[in-house]
Amino acid sequence: MGNLASAPAGRVLDPDRVTGDPATPEYWRAKGDAHAHQRNEAFAASKAAYDARDHARAGELSCRGKQHAEQSKAAHARAAQLLLARNNARSGPGQLDLHGLRVGEAVEAVERALEAARRDGGPQRLVLIVGKGLHSPDGQSKLRPAIEGLVRRQGVHVRAGVPNAGCITVELLPPGQNGWVEWVLGACVIC
Repeated sequence: MGNLASAPAGRVLDPDRVTGDPATPEYWRAKGDAHAHQRNEAFAASKAAYDARDHARAGELSCRGKQHAEQSKAAHARAAQLLLARNNARSGPGQLDLHGLRVGEAVEAVERALEAARRDGGPQRLVLIVGKGLHSPDGQSKLRPAIEGLVRRQGVHVRAGVPNAGCITVELLPPGQNGWVEWVLGACVIC
């Protein structure tokens, strides 16, 4: 398992060979990706063993794949936690920078922020910084449509592209009540 010779340039496929600073999200992303690769290899080998009627080996490899899946999930969760902390270290309570998060991670972060704001009487206006997708492989934002859909389903006032194209502004107001999102089109220097 973990054929290092087949690794794409700069990518380590063995979780035990990931180097770097464990205090950075990049380290945990690499660790998570390496575990995901090992998971995929284990499941492929498990299927091959099953097809060869070696059910004991297939079961063993399947268990190994599940272990790598859990380790990958934990590593990516740690990366997301570190990214959120780094991105939002200087942000105010009404702003959440989601840069660098994967879609599922960003959805969870926004759900937690909306829940906390409703529960604790936190900011009633939240600027979600999703970016424009410039760093996405195809140049299209993955976060914007997912987060915009999520907040629209939450029954809050939503204004995409406010204060700029990389943001979504949400107001936690009862339906039918107009908030500042209805009239403001100002610029945001931070976003």
